[in-house]
Amino acid sequence: MWVPNIEAAEGPIYLAIADALEADIGGGRLSQGDRLPPQRELAYRLGVTLGTVTRAYGEAERRRLVKGETGRGTYVASKTQKVSPLAPAEDEPETCDLARNFAYPHLNPSLAEGLVRMAGTPGIDRLNGFVPSEGLKAHRETGVLVFKDYGLDADPARIAVTCGAQHGIQVTCQALFRPGDAIAVDGFTYPSIFSSLAGIGLKAAPVPSLRGSDGGFAAMDPEALARAARSHGLKGVFLMPNMHNPTTHTMSEEERQDLVRVARDHDLKIVEDDPYTPFLTETLPAFGALAPERTASIASISKVCSPGSRIGFVHVPGPFGDTIRNKIGESTWMASPITAELIAGWVREGHLFKALRMKRKANRERFKMAESLLSPYRLQSGPNKVFGWLGLPEGADPDAVQAALAQQKVSVLSSRYFQARDRAPAPYLRITFGSEDSDERFREALARVKSTIDQFAKLPGLVRPVG
Repeated sequence: MWVPNIEAAEGPIYLAIADALEADIGGGRLSQGDRLPPQRELAYRLGVTLGTVTRAYGEAERRRLVKGETGRGTYVASKTQKVSPLAPAEDEPETCDLARNFAYPHLNPSLAEGLVRMAGTPGIDRLNGFVPSEGLKAHRETGVLVFKDYGLDADPARIAVTCGAQHGIQVTCQALFRPGDAIAVDGFTYPSIFSSLAGIGLKAAPVPSLRGSDGGFAAMDPEALARAARSHGLKGVFLMPNMHNPTTHTMSEEERQDLVRVARDHDLKIVEDDPYTPFLTETLPAFGALAPERTASIASISKVCSPGSRIGFVHVPGPFGDTIRNKIGESTWMASPITAELIAGWVREGHLFKALRMKRKANRERFKMAESLLSPYRLQSGPNKVFGWLGLPEGADPDAVQAALAQQKVSVLSSRYFQARDRAPAPYLRITFGSEDSDERFREALARVKSTIDQFAKLPGLVRPVG
C-alpha cells in the first residue's frame, strides 16, 4: 500500500501528502491506474485525521494527478489527455459528423444582419466597457424570456449571464458546493461534467437510471439516489430533465417530483442543465419551479441560434446570488456584454424563435430518416429530439463500431464517452441529427452506420438488436 513520506513536511499536512503523491508519480513509484489506499486506512497509517486525507486527495484531483470515483476508490490518472472528440477541428470536409451536437447551425440567424442592427443601438459604446459580473439588467431580462421555454418563471434579480452553459456549470457548482463534495450524476451523462466537477475538486457519484416498459432509459432512479445519498454523503445532484444527454429521455412530472422528494429528504442541491430544451414543444415544470429553494437552473442559446456568442444564463436560489457573481468575476470578470446584446436583439425581434421553428421542422425530417434507415436497431429519440441513443446488437463493442465508421469518414460517439464508470462500454452509440447541412450526406452516413452494424451483427454471439 502506498504511504507517503511526510516526516520532513512543513506547512499543512494535506498539501504535504499531495506533494508526496505528485513526487511519487513523477518518480515512477506510482503509475497510471494504480489504486490509492482508502482514505480512512491512509489516515490511520499516517496518524492524521480523515479530513486531512480527504483534503489531500481533493487537492491531488484538482491537480489532475488522480481520478476519484465515489464507491470505487481513487486512481492515478493519465499524465496526458487526448483532445475531446467533441472539440471541432477547423476543417473536416470529408468526415460526415454524426458525433457532435451542433443542431443545424446553417439555420442560425444572420450574424451580419444582427451586427448591423446592433451598431445602431443607442448607447452601444457602453458595451465596450466593464459591466457588473452578473450582466446588465436588460440582458438578465433576456434570460427571463429564455427560461420560459424551460418551464421556469425566472426572477431577473436571481439571473446571471455566463459565457455559455459550460461556464455556467462551473461557476454554479463552485457556488453551491465545496471541494471534496460528492455530486450524483446519471450512469450515462454529459461527458464534460466529469472534468468540470474534477477540475473544481468535486466527485461524481454515478446513479443508475430506471428503465421503461419498452426497455428504454428513463429518469435517475430515486431510490438509488436516496441510497447513494446515505452511503456517500452526497451534497447535490446534476440532472438533465428535458432532453437527457445521451439517452434523450424527457422526465415526466411524476419523475421530477420523485427526485425532488429525495433531494429534500437528504438536503441535496439540484443543478439542472438542459441546453436542448427549447427544441421541445411541450413545457414541463423545471426543477427550479418545483424546488426553488435548492435548485440552480442553467440555460443556453448556443444550441438554438449562436454557439459563437458564448452566452448562457444561470438562475440560482437567492442566498447564492452574491457567490455566483463573485465566481463569475474570479473566472472571467463578466460574459461579453457585446454578444449578450446581440442575443438580446435576436430574442426581442423574434429571430431566435424563427430559427427555432425552422430547426424543429428540419429535425422532424431528420428523425424520420434516422428511424427508418436504422431499423431494426432501436433508436431512443423523438421528432423534437436532436440526437438519438442507438442500441447495438448485444455484446457488440461500440468502440469498435465507432472506429469502423471513422475509417468510412463517419463520426459517431461510443457510449464510453458518456459512462460514469470506467468499465467495458455498453452497446450504444449516440447519433446526432443536425451537424450536417446536407440531407443527402446525412442519409449516406446513416446508410454506412446501418451497414456497419449489420456486419457486426453477423459475428458469433451477436444475434439481436438491443431494446
